[in-house]
Amino acid sequence: MLRRVLDGARMATSLADVVLCTDSDEIAKHARTWNVRVIMTSPDCASGSERIASVVDQIDADVIINVQGDQPFVNPRIIDSMCALFRDRVPTPDVVTPVYRLPKDKLANPDAVKVIVASDGRALYFSRAAVPFVRSSPAGDQATTQVHWGHVGMYGYRRQILQRWASLPASPLENAEKLEQLRLLEHGISIHTYEIVAEARNILSVDSPSDLEIARRLVTQ
Repeated sequence: MLRRVLDGARMATSLADVVLCTDSDEIAKHARTWNVRVIMTSPDCASGSERIASVVDQIDADVIINVQGDQPFVNPRIIDSMCALFRDRVPTPDVVTPVYRLPKDKLANPDAVKVIVASDGRALYFSRAAVPFVRSSPAGDQATTQVHWGHVGMYGYRRQILQRWASLPASPLENAEKLEQLRLLEHGISIHTYEIVAEARNILSVDSPSDLEIARRLVTQ
């Protein structure tokens, strides 16, 4: 699965380099046989973003894209689109992340992270709960593609944001939802979203045994 993530990231034309950050000697050993640069980190990192932030001084880049190791079908075009936002948008965003129109069957699933998006594309809140609540909808029929957005766990950061990470106190909201991006919102750092077209592959993260079975089926299709 990790090999697929790394190979997919290396297909993105906008990236200067692909680096694996890990605290696992076993994972590092495999990655080096694939000619991937490895940076070893502390085993105490609580999230992928914290892991990258802890070694950001070893990464020579103004913008850093965090691709999670549980996304075996990462689409390089999504990475290139994220890089284009940093390159073209004025002022340059602090953080960028992709979102998609959430299908009805994912609304109640806590593994599918939901995001509330403002009219200018800023993320207002992320949650594992079915938010926002549509008061005018019949009971049990909350889903609407007009207001319900799903979040793909991939982030682009300006270097300065990752350099600040260690100085940002742990967030009660982050701890409650177990979502690292809430630390940024709670400390006033904006996260800009952009829409992607949801497909079975590009929105899949392997967070459970059932997700793994889905991934195995997709490999054969």
